[in-house]
Amino acid sequence: MPIIICPNCKSLLHQVEKTLRCQNGHSFDFSKEGYVNLLLANQKKTNNPGDNKKMLNAREAFLSTGHYNFLFENIESTINSFDLFSKANGENIHLLDLGCGTGFYTRNLFKQNSLKKIGIDISKIGIAKASVKDKDSTYIVGSAFNLPIEDNSIDLLINIFAPIHLEELKRVIKPGGYFVKVIPTGDHMKEVAELVYEEFIPHQSSIKEEIESDSMFQICKVKNLKKTIFLSEQDILNFISMTPYLYKFKEEQLEVLKELSVTISFEIIFSKYG
Repeated sequence: MPIIICPNCKSLLHQVEKTLRCQNGHSFDFSKEGYVNLLLANQKKTNNPGDNKKMLNAREAFLSTGHYNFLFENIESTINSFDLFSKANGENIHLLDLGCGTGFYTRNLFKQNSLKKIGIDISKIGIAKASVKDKDSTYIVGSAFNLPIEDNSIDLLINIFAPIHLEELKRVIKPGGYFVKVIPTGDHMKEVAELVYEEFIPHQSSIKEEIESDSMFQICKVKNLKKTIFLSEQDILNFISMTPYLYKFKEEQLEVLKELSVTISFEIIFSKYG
């Protein structure tokens, strides 16, 4: 995929067999799972940054139940109502899922469309799992603050719950491209929080205001999704374990949880760049 750049010198990387190489001699081998690690040592605060194996396994298991399918279905239907695909004129459309984790959304979004998909996450464990499950997309271990992606090359950037760096996003998105940001809102997971906190504080984020105040972005649409889901034993455990709430629970608290109705609440912000 000729839009991946060297994290050292920023020149384009080209694939030679199972290695990516740049003109300045830097090279990066593909792993046995199929991903490439472009996260430099000075971009890591720990040896294994990102979500851990327990959280990632729980997230993959929970998302596979279909409870969040309405989220990516809403993303698809809204993007399909824009002019992105009609303007392709036979050219490749590049989708970047930033903070992709195990690649659940990467591999499930826009299955009916011909896209070049890239998933990037700082967690090598998550990227390895994504690569095993999805051989049609390109998976990269990388930093959201130093994306190994060429300037003005991404048509559609998806970011679901993960941290972002807005200036870096602006560098990689094409003029006329779209940025989709999903955040938890309001009462999301309220019933879980109330099990470990005396007072629930609703989720808040300033990202919409940041996008609105940036003259390079135009917000096209905002969708607020909310519903109540009913969970039983294993789903409850996975639902809690895929979030930092897990570390607020005592083991005996989790053992007695047999069923729970939980609010899930999201805001999807669709914006156009340039």
